[in-house]
Amino acid sequence: MARKSGTLKTKRAQVPSFWKISKKDKRFVVRTEPGPHPKNYSYPLLVLMRDILSLTKNNREAINVLNEGKIRIDGKVVRSPRFPVGLMDVIEIPTIDKSFRLVPHEGGLSPVEISSTEKDLKLCIVKSKKTTRGAKVVCGLHDGRVIYPAAEVDIRPGDACLLKVPKQDFQASFRLSKGGLAVLIRGERSGEVVTLEDLKPGTFSRGSIGTVRFSDGTSSELPSSILMPLGKQLPTLTVTKPRAS
Repeated sequence: MARKSGTLKTKRAQVPSFWKISKKDKRFVVRTEPGPHPKNYSYPLLVLMRDILSLTKNNREAINVLNEGKIRIDGKVVRSPRFPVGLMDVIEIPTIDKSFRLVPHEGGLSPVEISSTEKDLKLCIVKSKKTTRGAKVVCGLHDGRVIYPAAEVDIRPGDACLLKVPKQDFQASFRLSKGGLAVLIRGERSGEVVTLEDLKPGTFSRGSIGTVRFSDGTSSELPSSILMPLGKQLPTLTVTKPRAS
């Protein structure tokens, strides 16, 4: 008989390198389902709970916690153990009064604990913008969200916008500009906050290139697609994780 769908698991040796899980004691691990984040840049919720945050000891405990509705992602209850949790997502566990944000860190993503005042705020990258019938502006964000900013809001692809979740209330927007700050979301130095020294326009096939200065004083040219703008000063919410000394 033909198989109806793909496998629900993957070999541990093939998972993204930033998954800090044991790869030798067991052969398989649950894989992410289709969702708001790509599978190579996200965690399945079960793996995040069990292996990264150590909230549960095994699959059974994790699934029971999810079935009871004790985990919220960006303010909404999520019950699927394979749900992909990715860049800037907020994981809230009300029963223990803790919240975590998944931030770029050392080549991948890593959770960092945040205060209760931050759990309703999320920073998103604008991926697309178009005008629909009736001159209504629609923006698509990096996590699959769609927002409808007011006509007077100047926002374009590549910008970052601060939202209040889960209602998606627009708070502010940030754009790459000379002298502004940005955080690297990809690469070996992901998670570092850099200063933009220059921005060169790109072509249709290649986006703009930014000359950035790192905290150690060195400079480099990087594609704007791996930079999340933060404005002229760091926002009041946590977007990075301290690096190990």
